[in-house]
Amino acid sequence: MSRRRQPEPSLADGHRLRPWATADAPAITLAMRDPLVRRYASHLLDDRDVALGAIHTWNGQWPEGTGAAWALIGPDRAVLGQIRFGLVDEGLGTGSVGYWLVPEARGRGLASQAVARASTVVFNRLGWHRIELYHAVENDRSCAVARRAGYPLEGVMREAMLYPDDERRSDEHLHARLASDPD
Repeated sequence: MSRRRQPEPSLADGHRLRPWATADAPAITLAMRDPLVRRYASHLLDDRDVALGAIHTWNGQWPEGTGAAWALIGPDRAVLGQIRFGLVDEGLGTGSVGYWLVPEARGRGLASQAVARASTVVFNRLGWHRIELYHAVENDRSCAVARRAGYPLEGVMREAMLYPDDERRSDEHLHARLASDPD
């Protein structure tokens, strides 16, 4: 498995995934102002320094095999969202995936396409066995993204998330995909 350079998967209609760059920090802080991104964010990256620190951390994970973070960009190179993976249990080869899209990118199937494509890359290049996807039970859009990206629903995790925006505890749907599942 080659982990030297993080791949940049192509998506439909000129969209693609690429590693985050320090110049993208303002796009992250701007996205955090959107009420839906903010409501379901596991970490709030509200200012430039915090966003830069996150980018630095994310970019160091690929070579270690402990994660992958991509900016989803449009044909005009504008940042439209994020797909991010993190290793949960190295011994089990289990990680998790999270994502967000800016409002103008929603409803076009981009999140499902990006999660599906990036998951295949993570399985093939990082050698993970299982990727879990969690979302608040009321987040119907994320449930649809998970299903379309090949992540079947496995159950509900009670009060499994504490969201930083409003400090609410949330029941979470657990979806998962295995490396052996069909693309």
